[in-house]
Amino acid sequence: LNLRKYNSHSPDKATPAPAEGSAMDIASVKADILSSLRKEISSVIREEPKSTLAEEFDSLTKEIKAVKTEIVNNTAAICTEIEQVKAHVKTVEVGLSTWSDEVVSVQETVQDLNKQMKDLQENCEDLEGRMRRGNIRITGVPEHPGSSSPTAVSKLIQEVLQMEKEVRVERSHRSLMQRRPGDTPRVIIARLHNEGDVMDILRRACDRAGQLKYKGNPIAMFPDYTANVAKARAAFTEVRRMLRGRQGIRYGLFYPAKFRISHNNGIYSSNNNLSIQYIPMSVLRCRYVHTLHD
Repeated sequence: LNLRKYNSHSPDKATPAPAEGSAMDIASVKADILSSLRKEISSVIREEPKSTLAEEFDSLTKEIKAVKTEIVNNTAAICTEIEQVKAHVKTVEVGLSTWSDEVVSVQETVQDLNKQMKDLQENCEDLEGRMRRGNIRITGVPEHPGSSSPTAVSKLIQEVLQMEKEVRVERSHRSLMQRRPGDTPRVIIARLHNEGDVMDILRRACDRAGQLKYKGNPIAMFPDYTANVAKARAAFTEVRRMLRGRQGIRYGLFYPAKFRISHNNGIYSSNNNLSIQYIPMSVLRCRYVHTLHD
């Protein structure tokens, strides 16, 4: 504080006044001191926050710059990685497009192969069926040495069917399945020289179905179908059993496995035993109603 002007030895000042003047001087000095203190304190209060704020601002500015620098560096790295990912995605897209075309080509090839395989299966089935046209299957013949030889089979057919001429059998054998003690005799498969004889034999056997016997043993003669055809024809066994003996109903099972029914001038046919199940039931119901009215 500047107190020089109150110095009692100052030559510029007059001699102190009496007591009242001294009191006023003291009050004035106090007021000046307080005013100076206020100014100093106010200055300190103003200057200190500015300094502190300046320091904090500088520190914050440095931190922001550091963060900005880090963000810029990280952004550059991220952009680089994104470009790499884009390149990889592009490569994958090209590969997927190529593989998609390959898959379409493979699917077309598979469809073509499936069609060819189906055609080949049908051709093989047809060829096997044609090869079996000259064969007949004979069941129920007791097994003993020589019972399935061509000579024995020829005599058996001529004797059982009471045929005038001898049937020429090229070759014959038992089915290849292993026979166990107590099993029924294995089937005889005979290859005839003339397919006309096959048709004649099967027609005679069908006319006398259930009545054929050889040395006291009941036997039966059937066409030699392939496994698939035999399975398909066997599916109609129950339907044929239901229609057997019904008046006014005619039915037939045509090769390879087409079933046909004729009733009241109506003809029903199907290659699927499931789709034809309703036909015999409706026919049987109609026949049953007619019987009740008669």
